[in-house]
Amino acid sequence: MFEVITAENKGKWNEIVCSMKRYDFYHLAEYHLLDATGTPLLLYYRNKASTVALPVILRPIEGTPYHDINSVYGYVGPLTNLTNPDTSDYRAFQQELRHFFDTHSIVSAFARMHPLFSGQEKIIAEMGEIIDTNMTVCINLKLPEDEQKRQYSHSLKNRINRLKRKNLTVRISKSRADIDLFINTYQENMERVHASKMYFFSKDYFHQFIETIPSALLLAFYEDEIIGGSLFTECNGIVQTHLSASRNKYLYLSPMKYIWDYIRIIAKKKNMDYLHLGGGVGGQNDSLFAFKSQFSKQYLVYKTWRYIHNQAIYDELLHEKFGNNIPPLSYFPLYRTQ
Repeated sequence: MFEVITAENKGKWNEIVCSMKRYDFYHLAEYHLLDATGTPLLLYYRNKASTVALPVILRPIEGTPYHDINSVYGYVGPLTNLTNPDTSDYRAFQQELRHFFDTHSIVSAFARMHPLFSGQEKIIAEMGEIIDTNMTVCINLKLPEDEQKRQYSHSLKNRINRLKRKNLTVRISKSRADIDLFINTYQENMERVHASKMYFFSKDYFHQFIETIPSALLLAFYEDEIIGGSLFTECNGIVQTHLSASRNKYLYLSPMKYIWDYIRIIAKKKNMDYLHLGGGVGGQNDSLFAFKSQFSKQYLVYKTWRYIHNQAIYDELLHEKFGNNIPPLSYFPLYRTQ
């Protein structure tokens, strides 16, 4: 049986997601409702042996009768009820998925996979390609405290100790005033690093996120002034540092080192399994990835799924955009480049 479930039917969507072997907040209906780029859908398949759920965003391709499939910002990918999925279990799902793509005039599909969920690629292995994009950094919270701290770099330990001696104060809050403090800090941070527009979010996004997603906001203060904060999530044993920022004025303190260590301590006390710090900007091996690598030597492979369903229309869209000078870029789908 193959069903298409809209995010407005949050109860059914989340019931299916939570019945899978593993899932994260990225898969929940509430998170998909925050995406304004298209229509959130949960593509659900079940037979006697297995179930599959693939959350997607169905996007219109402007000026055409066609659509494509994308995933929300973060780590998503397909879910299954099986511990060790085999490709043969999912051929019927792939057949249904192709039929859905046919009937909805879908040209291509793209999904960011979840680094903690091994086996996702087997679910869609015979459709398109799975790209090893880069690595992400993860802290195994089930390790003893001393082993977790042993993986910290020497400079990270020193910085955290110096910050402790400065008597920083922290608070976890969901108040609108604190959220607004964080929003201002985050926007200042994004402007400083000249971030892509995809990393800027409206004020409503932050407020709705905290109201509807299993999350918390941690703010750090020095001499009664905010120096940084992190909006982090807690879902199914996984903690994610979703959005984080430091005030420009206090970059010299490197407050995020203290903040993320504090989140790690909170998560361990709650018996969570992993603190996932993510990777570099756009999956790159950059200074952000190097910063995160100071916290752990457990690296996970970050993969993306790329599938061209209608090659003829895909090529036509490329020709309309670039003519005969198609750029050699890895961006997918290439007709969406600015």
